[in-house]
This record gives sequence, C-alpha cells and structure tokens, in this order.
Amino acid sequence: MYRAMTKPDKGKESFPVSNNNLADVMGVLRYVHQEVIVEHVAGDPGRPSRKYNINAFGKYRMKVRNPDSILKDPSKLAMPGFGRYGAFDYGVGTSLDMLQGVVANGDYVGVSKEDSPQINFTHPWYWFSVDGDCPNLPWQCVKPFPGCEAEAPPTKPQPCDPDGCAGKQDKDARNCSASPHFIDPSDTETARKCCLHYSSHPDQVIMGGLCNSSVKEPTGEIGCVYTYEELGDKDFLNIDELNGITSMPCGAKGNRKCTDWKDWRLNCYDPKKQFKKRYHCEDCHSAGQWSVSVQDTSFCVEYDLHPYCQETQDLCKDPRCMALKPEDKELGLPFWKGKCEVRDNQRRAEAVAGYFLKDAVKDSHWLVDKATMDASPACSSKDSSVPNQCTPNPDGGPYCTRLFGGVCSTCYIPGTDPPYPDPKSQPMCPFTVLKEKGNTPPTETKCADDDPLKLCCLYGIGSCNVTGSDGSDSELTAAGFLNVARMMDNKEMVKFAGRIVSGRGGAIKNQGGFDSAVYSTWHYQPPTNPQEAWTNFETLINQSSDVDWHPSPDGPSGKPGSNAWIWILLALVVLAGLGFAAYKYRANSQQQARQQLLPSDSSQVQMRN
Repeated sequence: MYRAMTKPDKGKESFPVSNNNLADVMGVLRYVHQEVIVEHVAGDPGRPSRKYNINAFGKYRMKVRNPDSILKDPSKLAMPGFGRYGAFDYGVGTSLDMLQGVVANGDYVGVSKEDSPQINFTHPWYWFSVDGDCPNLPWQCVKPFPGCEAEAPPTKPQPCDPDGCAGKQDKDARNCSASPHFIDPSDTETARKCCLHYSSHPDQVIMGGLCNSSVKEPTGEIGCVYTYEELGDKDFLNIDELNGITSMPCGAKGNRKCTDWKDWRLNCYDPKKQFKKRYHCEDCHSAGQWSVSVQDTSFCVEYDLHPYCQETQDLCKDPRCMALKPEDKELGLPFWKGKCEVRDNQRRAEAVAGYFLKDAVKDSHWLVDKATMDASPACSSKDSSVPNQCTPNPDGGPYCTRLFGGVCSTCYIPGTDPPYPDPKSQPMCPFTVLKEKGNTPPTETKCADDDPLKLCCLYGIGSCNVTGSDGSDSELTAAGFLNVARMMDNKEMVKFAGRIVSGRGGAIKNQGGFDSAVYSTWHYQPPTNPQEAWTNFETLINQSSDVDWHPSPDGPSGKPGSNAWIWILLALVVLAGLGFAAYKYRANSQQQARQQLLPSDSSQVQMRN
C-alpha cells in the first residue's frame, strides 16, 4: 500500500500509520493529481509547500487479516478479504458506516474500488482505510471546542464543523462522564466529545487494528488486523525527484539545480515563462458561463488542469474537456501532463512502482510484484462459509486477479461462448489471469472464435488461428501483433516490430528509443479495440524518428511474404537492364557489318528515300 505524505526524518515514522487512508500505486497518484497539485484550486498562491505539505510517496508492505465477522458476511464484505472503506480526515473517521462497523465487528481494514473519470485507466484502482485509536476524534482538539488551544488543522474535519471536537488523547474524551460506554457514532453530539468503545467490550476504547510490534502475523482479533514492516529511507520516494524539479535550473541565471518544490516555485529559471502561468475560471458552476483564461504568475506552477477537466461533473470525460487540444488542456511539468490519458497514467504509475519494486516489475507494465501476489491467498475460496465473488461461470467470468492492485479484483475474459453478460461492469482480465492461484476455468468454457482479434483464445482457452509463436515468426498482421502482445515481453515485441521495419526497407538507428516506443504499444490486458491498436502500432513504426527509411515506408502492410514485391521490382529492373544491354550489343554489331559492305569512298554513296 502507498501513502502521499511528508517524509519523516531519515524515513523513521514518529507515529505508526492508523486512522488513515492508503492506496495502491494508481490510487495514490490519482489523489495527488486531483486533490493536491492542481494550481487553480490548490489554495493560497503564497503557500510555502504543496497542499498538506506532501513531498513524498511512502510504501507500506502490509499483511492484513480481517475479522471473521466481516469475512463471512456478504453484507459487510466490500471485496474478498476486506470490509467497507471509510475516509479519514485529520484522524477522524468521517464515514458513519465505517465507525458503526468498527464498533460492531472490531477493527478492520476497508477497501474502496475506484474508477471515477478523474483519470482514465484500463481498470479500477483502490483506496484503503486503517482504523486506529479513538477513530471518531481528531489527532488534536479542534477549535472552538471548549478549552482547545491547539493549532487549527489544514482543513476542519466535517464532524468538527462548526463546533469543534475534543482530541483523541484528551482525558475527558477517554473517560467520558457523559457516556462512559459510548458505542453509538450516530449520536453526533457525543461523538465529537467522547471516544467510541467496542460493543463487545464496552469498557474498552477502540484501540485500532495495528498489531503489537512483536506480532508478525495478524490474527483478525480486536487490536490485531494488520502489520507492516518498519519503514526506512528506501521506503520513500521524493516527489520532487520523481517529477524532475531537482533536475531543473534555478537562480537568476539558471546556474544551479533546484533543491525542492519551494525553491523551484520561487526561484525557477524560466526566461520563456513556460511554467509561470495557471488557469482562471469565472462563473464556473453547472449553470455558469465557464469563462476560462490563462493567467501569468510570478512563480512557477507544478501543474494545472483546465477547469473543463477538473471541475465539471464528468471531469476527464466531459465533452468540452475531451475536445481540448493537449496543449490547451494542461500547464506545468511534463511529468504530470496527460492526466486524462491512459498511457500517461500508466507511465507515471510505472515510475513509482519501478522505484520501489525495481527488477520485480521492470519492462512488464506490472504495478504489483509477483512475489506479493504469490504470497497472498487464492481469491477463489472453496470454503462454503466464505462469500465467494471469484468463481467463474463458462461465460467468461467473473474471475479475480491480484494484478490490478494486489487485491482480488473482478474481471472477465472476452469472446467466450456464451459471452460475458455485462462486460461494461468489469474490466477485461490480464492475459495471465488463468495462471494465478486458484483460477481454473469451468470445463465447459470455450471461445466463440479462434480469431485472435476476438481476444478469447489469447488467454489459452483453445488455440488461436495465427501463424507463428513469438516475435521472431508471428505473422505481420493484427493477429500476429496480438499473438506477441499476450507474451507481455518487450524483447519479443521489438523483434516483431524490427521485422516490419526491415521488411519495409528501414533500419533502426536508435535501438533504445525504438525499444521504448514499442514498449508503450502493449499492456498486460488486451486492447479494447484490437484493430485500432494494430493501426496505431503500424503508425508508430512508420513515423518513428528512431528509424531510417530507405525508401519511405509507404508500402503495403507487413504480412507473411510482404517484402516479395521488393524482390519482384528488383528482378524486373535487372531484366530490363540486361535486355537493354543485349539490344545495344546487337545494334552495334549490325552497324559494324554494314560498314564493311560500303565503298571506301563515302562520297559516292547515294541516299534515297
């Protein structure tokens, strides 16, 4: 799990994570991208840091074991292994359902499946909630609660507005005279004064689900539903290094590197004012005129997003947002651009996952390492007492995969006979879904077609009607492209692409750039539009600046034997040349013979018509 946060000194946490929210890689990026860095909605332009002082991503390697009272009750289960999610704000659980769940069932880790149009991606991402000590009250008291002298939080938690709250450690909150066995979070007046208790242990203040440090495996009992490894420097990624700020020039002449966000914001070297601008929107509401302009600023802006994409109900999928040209849609650092583009969101997520997981996910597009997936229990349970969302039918699903975020996420296999009944409700499974623990298709499962463009056979159900087995010999067609894509091996896809280049008379001049471009053309899921994916693949190769074309790649699409026309043309040219040479030789020979028959005195020769 990941968290956007202020990095603690030397990576050593002062307080363990509890009463807080975490996310998978895509989820934590979505949070920062939508709620932290968008300039025109980020708050005071003179702020000394990012919103909430966020400067790093932290990685938590957690083990979770929720209580049986949740795992065996479908009404309480959000997805296999997890209860329902609840948001925390300044340590306060703001979800009544979550607080009631902790009171009734004991501590638990919740999850929320997210797929809102705030970003575009091929599958959902996930947020997690971990409860802690006295989850209904803030870290410190919030004014104007009687007697509160604490500094105001960045934003006032909703349960503390407008009358304030007691703090978790306040003596009167922990020994509440008004309600010494407080177990009803719907009593909002008491809930801002007194710590909640477990209903099964009414004398005990809710302690939170983090196990004692001596415990290695969570038990699912009160006070022990999750553990995580102690964090250090290696578990944090500096966002300023990730987005490129520390590599950018600062100072009046740009002769030094920027040190951090604040230094770059105030002292960036930007003579062309590429970064000193932001969006401004007047009358931006559902019935408004949406007057949007770009304003110059005196400081450099990390990122800003056009209000059509940031503040409308449909966000990235708003028609006005989708109609914008890329250069009109976003401002700021290149790293953050493409918030509404699948490929760019994948690029950012891989940058974060690659930093933490290193070789385990290198060149795979994966955001979860295989070791974590293998160490987790199978999603499909044979225990009849456990609700099972992951037992597929012959119609292609629902299967469950851990590749989408480490949790059991439902998906389907396209192109089965009969077809999956509601494909819009689920993402397509990754190519490797049937290789995951416990995922065995029913014996009746079959594909409607053996055409790779129908996708089903690419999962290993039956066989595909395609020539070749890998990048070195697969037919140079859309079917061959998909046949190689399912291998999820960029080396094989580079071989495949290289054959197209050579077959069209080209030569790769920048292998690293070419390999990187090819890497962006495939994914661990099949494309939603296979023919379009193939067309885009061909276009990328034809327009590649990493290839020398001799001649220009205007020939027909590569298919088995597609370079035969080149050899035919060459043969015709050679034959024409040989024919012309023979003609000249014969003509010269005849001329010499005639000369020998003519009189030596050429003046006597008569020319006649």
